[in-house]
Amino acid sequence: MAIFNTQVTVTTTAQVIVNLDDVTQYVTLHSNGATYVGNSGVTSSNGLHIENGDTVNLTIPQGCDLWAITNSGTHTLAVLTARVD
Repeated sequence: MAIFNTQVTVTTTAQVIVNLDDVTQYVTLHSNGATYVGNSGVTSSNGLHIENGDTVNLTIPQGCDLWAITNSGTHTLAVLTARVD
């Protein structure tokens, strides 16, 4: 198992926050602003909304990635990823 941590600046342009991989990834997200997550087509209208200060745990299946966007401004999203090799 490998663990990775990063801080991502989320903007109004969708960006990948968990890269596509050939293993299952367990992800914890902590948002410092309203964030929407989903696939590469994520928007503030169709994404999973994470409120400012919320923490969310997700399982990203093998062969999938995760994207994020905000509806205004920029803020930081903390991303902790555990890969099961």
